Amino acid sequence: MHAAESEREQQSRFSWLFELPPRTERSMRMEALIARLRLLVILVNSVALAFFLDTTGMQTDLAWLAVTAVWLYGVPVAVLQPYRRWRVFETGIITGVADSIATMAFIAVTGASDSPFFLLFYLSVAAIAMRFDLRQAVLASAIYAAAYGIIYFATWDASQDAFGVLGLRLAYLLFIAVGVGHLAREENYRARQIDEIERLHAENQKLHHRSERAARLDRLTGLMNRAAFEKEAQKELRRAKSGGYISVLFCDMDRLKRINDELGHDAGDRVLRAVGSAMKRTLRREDLIGRYGGDEFVVVMPNVTRETAYDRADQLIEAVRSVNDSLTDDLRVGLSVGISVYPFDAQDYPTLVRLADQAMYLAKREGGDRSRTANDLRLFWEEIPHSA
Repeated sequence: MHAAESEREQQSRFSWLFELPPRTERSMRMEALIARLRLLVILVNSVALAFFLDTTGMQTDLAWLAVTAVWLYGVPVAVLQPYRRWRVFETGIITGVADSIATMAFIAVTGASDSPFFLLFYLSVAAIAMRFDLRQAVLASAIYAAAYGIIYFATWDASQDAFGVLGLRLAYLLFIAVGVGHLAREENYRARQIDEIERLHAENQKLHHRSERAARLDRLTGLMNRAAFEKEAQKELRRAKSGGYISVLFCDMDRLKRINDELGHDAGDRVLRAVGSAMKRTLRREDLIGRYGGDEFVVVMPNVTRETAYDRADQLIEAVRSVNDSLTDDLRVGLSVGISVYPFDAQDYPTLVRLADQAMYLAKREGGDRSRTANDLRLFWEEIPHSA
């Protein structure tokens, strides 16, 4: 048991060696940059080897073999971009190892301790630091230093300053690994901070929209509440004043009180929700519907005249009748609707609502489950003195 725990502890101690960066836009950009730089470095090395360097003392055939091998995997990586499709960054690991092996081999066959291509170690360790992290970069520089030390001492000329040259090269290699790795770590940290800030901002936006939506909606029916509805209705009226019609329907449920009294308010709330849903399904997308209060609803219909509003009111009344399928005959509900129209009945929203409300009470007076208009209301008031 203790052996197993010790093994797990050892694994966790060295787990950082195998940590891969998360897939982010920053990591994608780094992989793309390294892929392009790899091709540029291969091109420069090929031109230098072919035209500008004295290849005496170099194993030219092996050097060109190493160059060809890097071309063979460098071009497909740059063109096909497999790092954008693979689940984790196997591309980074594979190409990083391949680059390291190719660099060591290329330096070994182009002069070893005297190779003019020693700077490839600097580029390779910088690429590892850019792609992964400071710790991996320092580890890579240690591996490069050990490999180059072996190559160097296997081919050195026993000159007096050999140790000094080797020490400087390895020190600079470590400096580059630490410097670039530290900068990459800081940039990664900032990138993660930005990602976290953007994530929190997106969550805050969702919460804001959710709370804003909740503030606009009636909790029971899910329709617009009175304040939000009046704000939207005023907008529609302003648009209509540039040329158009607005029909306002004031709707009040019939006989809901009986359900509340006999079955309880929970049952009444369920019926109220069902009525609101049925009315909303009946309306057009551009129509507005809101809960005015209690069992009252207001509907605003842009570009609808009085005659069409009559037809729409009948459709709403019929839609509410469908709710009765789940109720007994003695608890059937209905809908009384009052209609007013801009610009004929009034010029402002409060007056339109008031006239529609009064027309609705006229519909109730006549037995409910029907619609009446502001015109019917005027006729009613005109007939009162004659009938008195």
